[in-house]
Amino acid sequence: MTERWRWLDLDRQGPYENAATMPVVVRSVMSPGEPTVQTSVWGSTHLNVGWFDDVDSTVDLDLCAELGLEVVRRQFYGGGTAFYAAEAAMMWGFLLPKGYDATGGSEGLDAQLRRFQVVISDALGRVGLAEVQFEGSSDLRWHGRKLGALTAQDVVGCDSIGGFLNLARPDLTDYLRVVRVPEDKFKDKIVKDMSEYVCTAEEVAGHPVSYEDVRDAMRGAMHDAGIEWVPSELNEGERKGVAKGSARVGDPAMVRRVSSDRFRREAPAGARVGLANHKGRKLVRAGVAVDAEGAVIAALMAGDLHVSPPDTLDRIAEALVGADSRDPEDLRSRIASVFEADDVTQAEEVMGVTTDDLLTAVVKAVGNAQLDAGSAPVAADA
Repeated sequence: MTERWRWLDLDRQGPYENAATMPVVVRSVMSPGEPTVQTSVWGSTHLNVGWFDDVDSTVDLDLCAELGLEVVRRQFYGGGTAFYAAEAAMMWGFLLPKGYDATGGSEGLDAQLRRFQVVISDALGRVGLAEVQFEGSSDLRWHGRKLGALTAQDVVGCDSIGGFLNLARPDLTDYLRVVRVPEDKFKDKIVKDMSEYVCTAEEVAGHPVSYEDVRDAMRGAMHDAGIEWVPSELNEGERKGVAKGSARVGDPAMVRRVSSDRFRREAPAGARVGLANHKGRKLVRAGVAVDAEGAVIAALMAGDLHVSPPDTLDRIAEALVGADSRDPEDLRSRIASVFEADDVTQAEEVMGVTTDDLLTAVVKAVGNAQLDAGSAPVAADA
């Protein structure tokens, strides 16, 4: 059976335009329910913060402003904070209507991810990148170094199997000045230093690999996988939606949507504040403010992860308010009441986090809050 997909070649895009395009296209996938693949390459240099990321743990925003380095936060889509230089990284997304399955079975996120791993591996082989392998949480790696990724996420309106590929070596000078590497970020990586961790298609292939090269290879791989792609462009309504959304993406309030600095500042007077990270298959970050009796009076949940719906971590933080911070079972039950509900989804086999991952981060944060009565209120981090 041959499938028919819409193909959007979005070519060079700036960060605001790119971040605004995905939600617009998702709405189009919902109705009339046509699977769509979109590809693009970054047209300008910027920092791109994940929807769940604590921006203050990953980026020095004041220095970014001083250097004139643009920072945006992706709308609703997880993963970590990334630095993208103009022309240096390609992006793509396979967007499938809910319940889409060309085989007539009951494919979920994990099955769709496996399917498109085959497509991407085929495409990479066509441009001299056959040595690249999927490892860890769906990273594309070459001898332990990261070349890109392919991740699966329920994005409410549809399912997304999205990814990126480093085409050429960016100038990391400014990035290495502003980046803040979260604790345990590289715990499961062979290469530990960030500047050495990233590799490029040009390094692996031994020759330049362009956006057009990979785009055309993907088209060939999709064809061989039984997917007929039909060239398309954004329609008038979609272009208007992108223009409207672009104005919101760079808003400082959006960039600071999750902010440990703000969490500390807004903690009730006299509260003890602690923040901590835990690295399972993905990085989880938690913050708590506790009162003198040990009750949680405010909480923050963040991390480099993919989970849906987009308010999942916010709801977990709300559920933790009122918990006895010294009672792990109380904390766990409150986390599970949200995270283990039927509406929460993630691709668990390769990139999922667990209730226990979230609990571990919270317990570490409680420990950093220094609850002993003799201590002065502090803001501790780990």
